[in-house]
Amino acid sequence: DGRWLKSDELRIAARPSVLPAVAKTGAKWIDISIFSQTMVLWEGERPVYATLVSTGRDGVGDPAKTLSTPQGTFRIYQKHVTTTMDSNAADKEFELRDVPWVMYFKGGYALHTAYWHDDFGEVRSHGCVNISPIDARYVFLWSAPSVPEHWHAVNAEGAFEEGTVVVIHP
Repeated sequence: DGRWLKSDELRIAARPSVLPAVAKTGAKWIDISIFSQTMVLWEGERPVYATLVSTGRDGVGDPAKTLSTPQGTFRIYQKHVTTTMDSNAADKEFELRDVPWVMYFKGGYALHTAYWHDDFGEVRSHGCVNISPIDARYVFLWSAPSVPEHWHAVNAEGAFEEGTVVVIHP
């Protein structure tokens, strides 16, 4: 339409060179690139939604020693409509109440809304994957396990469905 964009303001959500095994079954899965700061929702081998995210501010470092997002293949194991999130630091560096659309995938690491910034597409978090409020709601409702009506949270175990696969890579 005649508009120009700076190249450093663009992101490419590239198709992964290797798809996870769940892609062959047609299952839903989430692909997150730390380098491009993008998240793509997939249904099998078909991308269905893409957005910018903000991962750990230390990039691809060791999450045990830096503010980096863990890399690997995980499953969402717990979801909360809202929850309080705080740092593990002794002085409780931050405490955020009523963070909406929280999806834990490894220990205290989660995909969740970040209502305190609009810097999506840039590294920024303490290790979680920050998502804009409207995108986080979409991902929350799209992903498994489903939170039953009138419930506030759910664990992906027992009688409930298995959590959606999350693949995080450089």
